[in-house]
Amino acid sequence: MGHKVYVTQHRYIIESLDYFFSMQIFVLLHQEMEELQRRLKDLQDEGHNHEENILSPRKKNDLLRERTLLKKRYPQLQIPDHIAEFPMSRIAKATNNLYSQNLIGEGGYGPVYKGRLGGVTVAIKLLRPHGKLHGRQGFPEFQQEVVVLSRIEHPHIVKLIGVCQQSCALVYEHLPNGTLMDGLSKGLPWKDRIRILAEQRSALAHLHSSRPQAIIHADLKLTNILLDAGNTSRLGDFGTARVVQMKPLEDTICRRTNPMGTMGYMDPVFFTTGELTAESDVYAFGVVILQVLTGLLDLNIAEQAQEAIRMDAVHSLLDASAGSWPGVQAERLLRLALRCCHMERKRRPTITSDTDWRPLDILRTMATGSKSWRWSQGS
Repeated sequence: MGHKVYVTQHRYIIESLDYFFSMQIFVLLHQEMEELQRRLKDLQDEGHNHEENILSPRKKNDLLRERTLLKKRYPQLQIPDHIAEFPMSRIAKATNNLYSQNLIGEGGYGPVYKGRLGGVTVAIKLLRPHGKLHGRQGFPEFQQEVVVLSRIEHPHIVKLIGVCQQSCALVYEHLPNGTLMDGLSKGLPWKDRIRILAEQRSALAHLHSSRPQAIIHADLKLTNILLDAGNTSRLGDFGTARVVQMKPLEDTICRRTNPMGTMGYMDPVFFTTGELTAESDVYAFGVVILQVLTGLLDLNIAEQAQEAIRMDAVHSLLDASAGSWPGVQAERLLRLALRCCHMERKRRPTITSDTDWRPLDILRTMATGSKSWRWSQGS
């Protein structure tokens, strides 16, 4: 047994070192490419006009067609003015050449580093150096996140500060307390948990009620909810988000696309039909609520909650590390979460309906001691 553990640890260290050195080479190559591209552009500019003037009309058409094809294959995003653009050299300097001690996270997109740009502490998410970048397979995800986050402003949605198009890097505000999953593992108090759930309902309501284009997040989960120094939450990771054009006098939000997301959080109806709707986010939010209430991460958490209700034992399912829950109201919220996870989409609560979300609002009021609270206030 000890030998197996040693081998596993040894393999993990080797893989980590290999990844680290790959990232270092990645940075150096980008720096050299920037310098070569700059020199090449200077040379091209000198002879560009002369060369085109002596080309035949046919050659000019061939050249124009080639440039068009290159632009389609490697498209350049139109970055809004309020989003900064950084060269790879600035990204490398900000992270001390991707120093391993600055690595603060790792996801499907790639590693996340802590850094400083313009005197501000930021989080920098980089596309993996192997595979995706060379085939530009990760570009659609990068593009989607930029397009969506550059048009959203909400206190509980992560703020995109800048991008580096050369490496498909994304620069965000730095949120030092990690993810909601980290918070649960540290015994986050129930009052903070309820507040965070209310904040995230506010964020989803903002996305779903946006007009004329509504937004479906499509990958809501504990690790995509980030916490600042005061444990105020931000919804992040919009790489799989989808923008849906809303027609006048139409409230239905639906888009057909390939099933995506994270197993356990993914709407079963979306998985089987490919129809992504606002109710898909509601399903995932229901799973998040159950996890926040219970501290459990099991894929069959809904079944466990249903069994606890049937046995009149909800109190035993609530996460004791969060403190003393208001039992009656916590059970009502748990029942609401199960409605979110209903197989029939029409039976799920609407994220913007105050009536549907009264159990959460009551708990939020109890947690803050305030006399009234509404999600529309964005607090």
